[in-house]
Amino acid sequence: MNLKAALRHVRLFFLMLFDREITVYASSLSFYTIFTVVPLLIISLSLIANVPVFNEQYAKIQIFIFENMMPVQTTAVAGYLESFFQNSVQLGVIGFTTMIVSSLLFFQNFEHIVGKIFKTSKRRIWDAITTYWTLISLTPIVLIASMSLKAYLEANITGFALHALSIFPFLLLWAIFFLIYKIAVNADVSLKAAAISSFIVAIVWGLAKNSFVQYVFYNKTYATMYGSFSALIFFFLWIYVSWIIVIYGMKLCYLINRATQRSESQNT
Repeated sequence: MNLKAALRHVRLFFLMLFDREITVYASSLSFYTIFTVVPLLIISLSLIANVPVFNEQYAKIQIFIFENMMPVQTTAVAGYLESFFQNSVQLGVIGFTTMIVSSLLFFQNFEHIVGKIFKTSKRRIWDAITTYWTLISLTPIVLIASMSLKAYLEANITGFALHALSIFPFLLLWAIFFLIYKIAVNADVSLKAAAISSFIVAIVWGLAKNSFVQYVFYNKTYATMYGSFSALIFFFLWIYVSWIIVIYGMKLCYLINRATQRSESQNT
């Protein structure tokens, strides 16, 4: 393949990757994230924190989640989320019902978006709920296991291997994205497609997070206009940016998976 043909293939790939609707998808998922995913994740974490054996790792997990959910003004946002959890204990029947309904709407919306990207049929509503609830429930467990492993390694290794643990947060993000792309889709996603796309997304996520920190640091407009409330504005913005990255990663996973399936069918 000559250079001209290679460039044509690259151009075609990016044309297929680009999708104007992804920003719309990200907007709708961002809305539901605020009212559904964040509360469910915090409650799930807090329930696990009541297990005494996990108390030591709970604080580390909180820091990891808050730093990735909000790269800047983490303390302020963490205060809002902690306040939410304290209030969630007193939700009552109406509040709990509202959260359940919001969760169902989120799952339905996410399932619709995944189906559009992968061109697959929707799961039955109960199958979708159990799948996504499993993902939300597994996340704290994976985080606890990972933090426990990291603590064990830090206590038992020295030298270069200890410095190598600095990539641990990246590996953890990679694993989380891999699970999302592998499990969330109502189709047979190859390990290759899920691994490559989640690896790229983890890198882009890290670069975007650092860029976002710089943007917030140099952009004083919102901080001047809204004061401490600007932390929530940046929080909402980062969730929106995060969903754009995640959904584009899903589109990338679809393209790689389709190419892999075509290659395998041609070889058989």
